[in-house]
Amino acid sequence: MVKTITAEELFRKIKAEEALVLVDVRADDKYSHFHIEANTVEDINMPKTEIFSLEDEMEKVIPQLPKNREMIITCTTGNSATTCANILSSRDYDVTVLEGGITAWKEYVSQESIERIWKEFREIHPDAPEQYEAWSFGNSKQMADELAELVVKGTKTATSSNYRLYELEDEPLPMVGLHNIILDGKGMAVAVVETILVKVVPFNKVTEEHAYLEGEGDRSLRYWQEVHEDFFTNELKEVNLDFHYEMPVVCETFKLLYKN
Repeated sequence: MVKTITAEELFRKIKAEEALVLVDVRADDKYSHFHIEANTVEDINMPKTEIFSLEDEMEKVIPQLPKNREMIITCTTGNSATTCANILSSRDYDVTVLEGGITAWKEYVSQESIERIWKEFREIHPDAPEQYEAWSFGNSKQMADELAELVVKGTKTATSSNYRLYELEDEPLPMVGLHNIILDGKGMAVAVVETILVKVVPFNKVTEEHAYLEGEGDRSLRYWQEVHEDFFTNELKEVNLDFHYEMPVVCETFKLLYKN
């Protein structure tokens, strides 16, 4: 049975700047989209099919893989990595599997960044409430990154959301005084903001002022309407509802309290 390492244990090793060899056996496109990086990590992308071929080609060797160093093997969830590690172990490679793979890694480092930024914030603001919400903007990594950056810059101090989804999911609306940790597209905490105003208004009654505070594009109401009509239309389509110009929108204004 091959050795395993948890995401937390790996994180601590990287934090301590230990020299590590990490072999990611996912396909090139997934690896390019995201992989574990650090100054002291020798990062190798070796698709699992290459390692699987060792079972049928007994004389085959893979020069990129060092035999004199421990290698941490990872994939999306840990299953393929375990299979690869068993094959490599039978060839006398020193291997360890990252439990839960990249999925577990992302979850851990995201939660760690959330807890760390909140701790830092509360050291400066000891009267802050104990509870908070952590979330990212939009529905894609790119959107989350772009809007989180606007928050950090102080450009974006408002956001809008679909009131109907709160109803359907039986979730409470944002409330004044709520502290929010803003995440980027990788799920990393970048800022703490506080909600200072919440209004529910029809889509066609959203104001130029609110559109400007959202900080996106040219900050005009026309830009806000175009972007959000498309965004809300897609959201509503997923729950078999149609967009209309009088749909209720939750308009939230917030202030930036802390940033990385």
